[in-house]
Amino acid sequence: MQDKNSKFLRFLQIVLDLIVLNGCFILAGVLRFDDLDVENPEYYNYYVQLWVFLNLIWLLVALIIKMYDARPTFEIRKSVGRAINGLIIQVSVLMLILFVLKWDYYSRLFFVYFYASFAPLILLSRLVFISQLRKFYQNPAYRKPVLIIGDRPEAQAFYDQISENQDLGMNVVGWYGDSQGENKAGDLEKAKSDLSSLKAQEIFCALKPNDERIQDWFQLADANLMRFRFLPSLGVKNLVHAEIELYGDVPVLITRKEPMAFRHNRFLKRLFDVVLTLLFCVFIFSWLFPVLALLVRLTSKGPVFFKQKRSGLNNVEFYVYKFRSMVLNDEADTRQAEENDERITKVGHFLRRHNLDELPQFINVLKGQMSVVGPRPHMLNHTSAYRHLIDTFMVRHLITPGITGLAQSRGLRGETPETEDMEARVKADVYYLENWSLLLDVKIIFVTIWNMLRGK
Repeated sequence: MQDKNSKFLRFLQIVLDLIVLNGCFILAGVLRFDDLDVENPEYYNYYVQLWVFLNLIWLLVALIIKMYDARPTFEIRKSVGRAINGLIIQVSVLMLILFVLKWDYYSRLFFVYFYASFAPLILLSRLVFISQLRKFYQNPAYRKPVLIIGDRPEAQAFYDQISENQDLGMNVVGWYGDSQGENKAGDLEKAKSDLSSLKAQEIFCALKPNDERIQDWFQLADANLMRFRFLPSLGVKNLVHAEIELYGDVPVLITRKEPMAFRHNRFLKRLFDVVLTLLFCVFIFSWLFPVLALLVRLTSKGPVFFKQKRSGLNNVEFYVYKFRSMVLNDEADTRQAEENDERITKVGHFLRRHNLDELPQFINVLKGQMSVVGPRPHMLNHTSAYRHLIDTFMVRHLITPGITGLAQSRGLRGETPETEDMEARVKADVYYLENWSLLLDVKIIFVTIWNMLRGK
């Protein structure tokens, strides 16, 4: 029942998207052209072609990046993030097609009208759809009836999750094991005779891996048109984003989800970085750089830039660039900047307070060594020390470091006198690695700018 519902809901998402897309296409045409004479060959055939391209590109992109997901566990933020990715890819592909074919007879104002309406409406539809989807799964009439078999702790954990999270769309209609419990019957054999009356659609098995009864229940599930699921004992905690991949018939547990492992996500993030960096360099850095460089040079001896080796993607070393905020000293590569540090110049205090000393790192972004958003790159001696103190410290090097990051937007920046301070920063970095989206990047950038203006 729920599988059919999921297919229907995915189909409904596609239909709603196409309604929004085509409605915005018509709206853009009405706003752009005073007289829509469909018999006018000057633009009619061209815009019919454009209409076909927009629909096909959107559907193909949606298929490639798996935009439509009707699972109960799907988050609103992820849904919106994938829609933003789809928008960016559609625009990029469309502009590439128009450039290659030199179709300069399309109205630029038409595209402005189209995307000015399509982008917000498609994101709004995602918010509404996922919100209603959760309400749908909370309705007892649409919850999938499931049966739990076994006594292992994983059975109790699964039962608790189903009971506490109604929007998972499941309802435990029976739990049988060799021993009795608060919500569990003690006669496992009795479950076989109760199958027809329970009307469960899936069986979740928590018997021990070497228990011979597993195969019996597997065959029993097939005979009664039930889907069989096994609750494994993995011995690893906090597997929030774990996935299973099959190599032939050998299951492999993927313990951590990494959106950046997909090429289209890396392309989107790189495109976003380059466009944002070029805009910043043209409109801000072009006039701000000489002002800051002059201030640094006139107020203290030494070069304008300070460069230092840091740990980057895959722990590859690179030189990070900053406006020099300290007097020349021999501890620059070993001693972390501290509050009221005597090495910091007067201009350096101003630069560091407003994060202006980090601006030359846009050069690192253009070189591909850094991203606008990502975990902050640390000094080499910090990497050597903390990799042995914090279990997940090196995980943050699986993604390109950034000028700003989730940790910094949360105020987790500056010196780290205690290991707990670095642990909080690493926890935020790992969360970013596992939950990256362009929407999250945009949010971090706005929070960072706001903090800079406030001097935090």
